[in-house]
Amino acid sequence: MAAEKNVLILGRGGFGTELAELLTGTGLYQKVYFLDDGAPDCAGRLDDLERPALRALCPDAFAAVGNNALRLDLLRRLREAGYNLPVFVHPRAFVCPSAQLGEGTVVLPLCWVGARTVAGMGCILNAGASIDHDVVLGDGVHAAPGAIIKAGAKLESCAKADSGQVIRSPWELKTGGPR
Repeated sequence: MAAEKNVLILGRGGFGTELAELLTGTGLYQKVYFLDDGAPDCAGRLDDLERPALRALCPDAFAAVGNNALRLDLLRRLREAGYNLPVFVHPRAFVCPSAQLGEGTVVLPLCWVGARTVAGMGCILNAGASIDHDVVLGDGVHAAPGAIIKAGAKLESCAKADSGQVIRSPWELKTGGPR
């Protein structure tokens, strides 16, 4: 019998809980340990991530906090502490083979990531978001559920494309419409 595969999630709010259910529901991990400063039933506080025993128990870790800058800071601390920062792409999402996803990025169900798109470290590409081809997303970008980021658009680190928001292609911004 194979050893149980554990994962550490920083943040036990809505996104952390959802991510835990997706990671275990897809069979990637059998057990989830949480660190959170204010939630009950966690393995400790966020500052406990450097504990060697915890890192040995959970070699893989995700930062699941909605604050983009805090998420990036936590990912950097996890990396420095020696954790692996895998990319998670839900089986019901589609990422074109030429797209590049930075470490710690999460792609949720029904999200589309187009050809030659580059997403930095720690991005959240949420359920039903559509990220067209040749898009560049900086570190820590959050495409909320149903956000549309059109071809060639660029979002700076820690930017958010909100639900229902359309981020236009650069040529649309110059001419007022598609080319």
